[in-house]
Amino acid sequence: MSHAARQLTKIGVFYDGNYFDRVSKYYNHQHEKKAWISVSGLHDYIRYSVSENENVDVRSCQVIDAHYFRGRFSAQKSSEKALFNERVVDDMLMRENVTAHYLPMNFVGKEKGVDVWLALEAFELAIYKQFDVVVLIASDGDYIPLARKLKTLGIRVMTVSWFFTFETASGEIKVARPSQMLLKEVNYSIAMSEVIDRMDNTSGDERIVLSGLFQRRRDGRLPSGAAEADWKLGFIEVLKETYGLIRPEIGLKNMFFPYTALTDIDPDELEEGMEVSYQEGVGQKGPFARKVRTN
Repeated sequence: MSHAARQLTKIGVFYDGNYFDRVSKYYNHQHEKKAWISVSGLHDYIRYSVSENENVDVRSCQVIDAHYFRGRFSAQKSSEKALFNERVVDDMLMRENVTAHYLPMNFVGKEKGVDVWLALEAFELAIYKQFDVVVLIASDGDYIPLARKLKTLGIRVMTVSWFFTFETASGEIKVARPSQMLLKEVNYSIAMSEVIDRMDNTSGDERIVLSGLFQRRRDGRLPSGAAEADWKLGFIEVLKETYGLIRPEIGLKNMFFPYTALTDIDPDELEEGMEVSYQEGVGQKGPFARKVRTN
């Protein structure tokens, strides 16, 4: 095994899809952010949090595998809009290299066995791929046995969860809170609702990472509270084999970016003239775009 492989902190991320969908809808429809949570932005923050908790360089912390589990209705029982929305989610998961797993809903719309499937896959993959940290984007106490089993293997477990009050379609007010027993069982827990509420007051590396947590709105504006100064607008001017050039919106000198700076798209999908946002950094040869994402 190479020295680089030994130094890598390998992260596996497992989504309770129904839970993450409910959280995302809350932030897009009911929270002041009025924006969807970005999967790539969330993974960046997970890497940052793992590096802080494990006291290692964030560059050595990599999400090497991610899986999304959810129950869903058959095509016959779904409306055209529901099918379209599911396709949008599938496309987003594919772009971020998240493997989706679905089980059919029962006749009353309840998930059956999805949490068990998540736990079995997480445990098996943790052994096979030798994760250092398993991240559960979940809040259910049913995952306590999984956390205990993973810890017996020497694998650290992190939860990413939210505490919030939301209104249902029928107008009923409900509270979503993570299982306190689950939070006590894991090695690290991230209260993302608290992180989001204080993100405007963060600084340094954390502020930079959090600036990508929400997706840009379709009207081109960043969601409320996002650090607009951290992201600049531009257009793909030139594409080469391993790098590209961005023409800034304000008409400044073209900005160089390596394809490793791309956060939400593969180099093969880039097109000249495409609108992007970028974060500026300074390298040995001067300013360059250290992070690039599509709008």
